[in-house]
Amino acid sequence: MKLQHLRSLVVVHECGSLQQATKRLHISQPALSRTLQALEGELGVALLIRSSQGITLTPYGLRLIEHARHVLGSVERARRDIGEMRGSATRRISIGITAVAALSVTLEGVMVEFHAKCPDTQLCIHELRPSEINAMLREGSLDLALTTHLPEASSGLDVLTVHHIPMRIAARQGHPLLKEKKLSHLLDAIWLTSASGPTSFFEQFFERNGLPPPQRVLECSSLIVALDAMTGLDALMMGPQMNARLSQAFQEQIQPLHIESDLPDLPVLMICSNRSLLPSSADLVFELIQSSLQGGHPTTGG
Repeated sequence: MKLQHLRSLVVVHECGSLQQATKRLHISQPALSRTLQALEGELGVALLIRSSQGITLTPYGLRLIEHARHVLGSVERARRDIGEMRGSATRRISIGITAVAALSVTLEGVMVEFHAKCPDTQLCIHELRPSEINAMLREGSLDLALTTHLPEASSGLDVLTVHHIPMRIAARQGHPLLKEKKLSHLLDAIWLTSASGPTSFFEQFFERNGLPPPQRVLECSSLIVALDAMTGLDALMMGPQMNARLSQAFQEQIQPLHIESDLPDLPVLMICSNRSLLPSSADLVFELIQSSLQGGHPTTGG
C-alpha cells in the first residue's frame, strides 16, 4: 500500500469528486482512477461509491480514511522531526485547546519562555471542540492538545492529566438566586453549560445529587454569549473557575453561588499522538505546559 494511494483517497473524500481531486493532486483523472482501483484491488473491497452527485465512501472506505490520515500525519511529523534535527525545516507547532480549558488556565508563561528559547518557531494555537481535537490529533494536523474531555477512542494517544479545574455555579451580580444554597431550589432556573447530555459533567452532577437535570438548558461555549444570557435571561452558569485575569475582569458582573453540594474538580488533559515521536520543538512545548500546570503556577482565580 503506497502513501500516494492513501493520499489520493483522502483528497477524493475531501473534494467529493474526482474532477476536483485531480486539480489538488495535479494528476489526470484516468491516473487517479487507476490509483483508486489499484487500492481497491489490493484490499479486495470497494472503497468508493460513484454517482451523479459525486463520490462517497463505503464503510470500508470510511475506516481506511481513519488509518490513512493517521499514517500520513505520522509521515509528516517524521519529515518535520528529521528536518528540525538537520536544521533545514521551518518550525511550526499546532496546539488545540477546548473553550473550557482556555477559560481556566493561562499559557502566558509558556508562550514567553518558548518564544525566548525558539524565536524562529511559529506557534499556532486553535480553540476547538473536543471531537475536532480528537480527529486532528489522529490525522496529524495537531501536535498536542489541552482538553477537559477524554477522547471516546483514546487508544493510540498519550494522555496526561496536568491540572484540575474547580467547577463553579455562577450568576449575574444581583441575581435573585445568588444566596440560594440548595441545589434542588435551582432546578427551575435557565442553565448554561458548555456541554449537556447524559454523559456530560453537567447532568452527571445532578444525578449524583439525586436530582433530575434542569429542563431549561442552553449549551454554549462562548463566554461573551454566556454573559448575554446571564444578564438577559437570568441564566445560571455551571462551568470552570476562570483564570486569575478573567476572574478579575468579570468580578463585578459574575458572582459564584455557594451551594451545599460540592462540585468535583474537572481534570485538564494534555494529549498527543505519541510523545516519543514529537518533533523536538513540540516536545519542548509539552514540557513547558506540563511544568507550568503541574508545578503550582497560578492558573485560576480565587
